[in-house]
Amino acid sequence: MEEYEIRVITEQDLHLQSLIDTGRRFALAVPAGTDALVYASASSLRLLPASARTLLDPVEAIGFLTWMRFAGRHYGIIICLCPVDMVSVVTGLLGRLPGLSRAPTIEPDDLAREAIRLADVLWPLVGTQYTTLEEFRLLIAELRQKCPWDRQQTHVSLLDSLLEESYEVALAIQRDSADNLEEELGDLLLQVFIQSEVAREEDGFDICDVVRTADDKLTFRHPHVFGSVSVTSSDQVLENWQKLKILEGRKKHFVDSAKLLSSIENALLSQETARSDGFDFESADQAYGKLLEETGELGEELNAPARDEDALAMELGDVLFSALNVARLSGVNPVKALHHSFDKFRDRYGRVRDYAKQQQVDISTAPPEELERLWQLAKNT
Repeated sequence: MEEYEIRVITEQDLHLQSLIDTGRRFALAVPAGTDALVYASASSLRLLPASARTLLDPVEAIGFLTWMRFAGRHYGIIICLCPVDMVSVVTGLLGRLPGLSRAPTIEPDDLAREAIRLADVLWPLVGTQYTTLEEFRLLIAELRQKCPWDRQQTHVSLLDSLLEESYEVALAIQRDSADNLEEELGDLLLQVFIQSEVAREEDGFDICDVVRTADDKLTFRHPHVFGSVSVTSSDQVLENWQKLKILEGRKKHFVDSAKLLSSIENALLSQETARSDGFDFESADQAYGKLLEETGELGEELNAPARDEDALAMELGDVLFSALNVARLSGVNPVKALHHSFDKFRDRYGRVRDYAKQQQVDISTAPPEELERLWQLAKNT
């Protein structure tokens, strides 16, 4: 456990005022309802519960101790401004720490002894896998409060970063780089936590809700592990997985476009690498000319008397690669452009399905002209 300075005081004395006067960073634990002027200069704030007995609840206590470690690591000095009836509990919880530099002299009482016994059980857990994620959540919440950039972020503004970090994880896996993968997974985890913190601030869900939802979903989708279903192969697992997704109402009518995005990023990266070496088209018009050339070759392969599937795939890849060159040299973000087209198609097709249902048309058996009619109706709505 890292050492840091902890002071337990019962009123605003010179120790608190001296920190305010010198401008030193410090963390402060105070009772709820304390005058805001008292903690206005604190770098981090923790509100103490209403009663000493509440602080002895194991969940409340380990949350308090986890914050103590977080605040000590990041700010070095912690002041606990306690009500008189809570001093014995706070001192008992913290009394075994080498960083406790100042605390009122108290007579041991039942609450203090209970706090000491609880601290003996809980402190060995703090800083281990049992509290690491909570400390990280505290860090993200602190950044949201104190950093101007972090504070102004929204779900939408963070989207590009979320996608970028996902690509970086994919690249690290492709490169078989364990050290790089560890770092990139941390960057991706940051995106998950900050998105969850934004939601928590909006009185939505929090990171615990995210984890519980994933837990429930995995439990439901693995009846062969947690239920009575028997499977003998991974193919059966996948078949059941898709059936269970439909039961959840999660049937998808489109291929997930996110699977395409890492390939787009890799292609753009290779184009930028070539550009840095001086190997690139001079303009978007030149790139467009190459796109037309590749499109012509694709057409020839599609119309060939004997179709070669490998050659067709290669020509189609050349068209997609050339289209990315046009986007890059035109200053268009191809990922956003693809998202726009994907969203537009999804919305229109959703209306096609709605109209088909209203008009009792079976899309799976309707003739092409009927499908075209529904599409134009949806397009013009």
